[in-house]
Amino acid sequence: MKKELKSSGASPWVEPLISWFYTNRRSMPWREESTPYRRWLSEIMLQQTRVETGTPYFIRFVERYPDIPSLAKAQEDDVLKLWEGLGYYSRARNLLKAARLMVEEHQGEFPDTEKAAKKLPGVGPYTAAAVLSMAYGVPLPSVDGNVLRMYARLTAMGENVMEAATIKKVQQALQVIIPRERPGDFNEAMMELGALVCLPSNPACGACPVQDHCQAFATSQVDQLPIRIKKDTTTRHRYWVFYVLDSTRRKVAAKKNPPKGLLGGLWAFPMAELATSHDSQRDQGKREKSGESGVEAARQWAEYMDPFEYIGKYNHVFSHRKWFVEVFHSTTDKENLPEGFQWVPVENLKELAFPEVYQKVIRLMEDRPATI
Repeated sequence: MKKELKSSGASPWVEPLISWFYTNRRSMPWREESTPYRRWLSEIMLQQTRVETGTPYFIRFVERYPDIPSLAKAQEDDVLKLWEGLGYYSRARNLLKAARLMVEEHQGEFPDTEKAAKKLPGVGPYTAAAVLSMAYGVPLPSVDGNVLRMYARLTAMGENVMEAATIKKVQQALQVIIPRERPGDFNEAMMELGALVCLPSNPACGACPVQDHCQAFATSQVDQLPIRIKKDTTTRHRYWVFYVLDSTRRKVAAKKNPPKGLLGGLWAFPMAELATSHDSQRDQGKREKSGESGVEAARQWAEYMDPFEYIGKYNHVFSHRKWFVEVFHSTTDKENLPEGFQWVPVENLKELAFPEVYQKVIRLMEDRPATI
């Protein structure tokens, strides 16, 4: 028998929403076997990642690291390799840092207070509320894009959901509404309805369990809400040359990036960023300082790239930047490489964590017989 839902402020749509969730919720491995660790891991993995994409990664991850203490003992390279293909690799690095901190300060468990949870690397207000409500029954509303969209339509809220003040307002309103008996179910129901029914475009209003309470539906504003006015997030275009340097012993020049930065801690091939007419002096200075300016890299690799061949080109999109990449290949019998680089046997490439932008290089080369 289901527990009666109690909240500090009654709202008529809460009970039909949770009843719908009990009947329609999707089967997910972190729901079927719910622990604080599995809830935390799933929330981190599903940031910027679809459930369908993240699920097989989650299954492989918990098979390798079934709990926080086992994860805390992992090597960063192994975690990044397991994460390979999910992108946003800072999530994986923070996951490892947080696991080690939990072993040191919380007996290898996810902390059960909001204050302690938010001190963990990579855990913000949303993740803390999601894990604490679902794993420990703490009545904290977790507000993501699905929840903002649902609440804006339910209440016909005309404020910009991209503003921090609006998000805080929604959190405060839901804090009053959230059932004290089932806070985790409430949060999951909100997210589930947003993911399956209350979609950004073409929502399935006819299948919505709270349609009778939806002010946007009643006033024919569903297509206009929520209001989303983004800050300027113009995609920055960058142009790169990647060098695939293959020794006569079927070894490839590669290096592990420093821990910080866009692709920090991951492996990379030799590369140079090409200047454009839109570059600022600051951009050019940063490239020269890092040794990735076209002139510096060309000078650095000239003795290795004679002769060379053009392999191909491709584009790769990050969150707010787009790389245009051209790939060149050369074979050399030289032993020594520039600082930071090493010869990696071709058969070992799949054991190292290369981000997708470099995986595309590997695939280009694999399509070419008589190369790597």
